[in-house]
Amino acid sequence: MDFAELVEDEGRGLVAAATAIVGDRHRAEEIVQTAFERCYRRWGKVSQLDKPGAWVRRVAINEAISVSRRRSNERRAVRRFDSQAASIAVADPLAALDDEGLWASVRALPPDQASALALRYGADLPVAEVAETLQLTVPAVRSLLHRGRATLRSSPAVQSYAP
Repeated sequence: MDFAELVEDEGRGLVAAATAIVGDRHRAEEIVQTAFERCYRRWGKVSQLDKPGAWVRRVAINEAISVSRRRSNERRAVRRFDSQAASIAVADPLAALDDEGLWASVRALPPDQASALALRYGADLPVAEVAETLQLTVPAVRSLLHRGRATLRSSPAVQSYAP
């Protein structure tokens, strides 16, 4: 596999997963671009791995989690110093995903659960690849997915989907 094939194979799913985590498609595209840049700079080593796609996914997801944490910390700081911050609307277009409220609920989950859900449903990866990307066992990923889905069931954003 050459680098161009890797970008073609992984790009779209990575943008979807990162969007699910950070809530901003443009920021997600930047994150994925940065991950591919790091991959390209290390292509001599990364290309020798059994699954270079898993390496670039791990880099992108780690960065998305970091961005999400920074964004959360920034929001808390703004609320502390500005009581009017609650009235400021944050643009959060999830153009690639169907339901903004649902993915906002996913982002509110613990990072490991949010990452597992984003990779499984946002990037449409099989559980085994999610496990490889997150460097976890398949049973651990299944547990994260189960706990994340269980928490989401009580979310108002998910109630409209309940039978």
